[in-house]
Amino acid sequence: MSYDQITSDISSVYGILFISIMSTLMFFHSSLGIETILQDYVHDVKLQSLFISLSKITHAVLLVITLICLYLITGF
Repeated sequence: MSYDQITSDISSVYGILFISIMSTLMFFHSSLGIETILQDYVHDVKLQSLFISLSKITHAVLLVITLICLYLITGF
């Protein structure tokens, strides 16, 4: 598919909604998985909470960047 075809598919309301929901679920699922791994393998409580906080902040920032990029691609 050409770039124009892809952007027109993404620019539809259903395309934007689908990508936004799936991106949010993907980052949430990833955050929970990394949190579980950190709880299992990092035994120092302070270090564990620091890493989990950093992971959640990183996931939130990446989600915002993803949604901004989607906004820029679609031109809404």
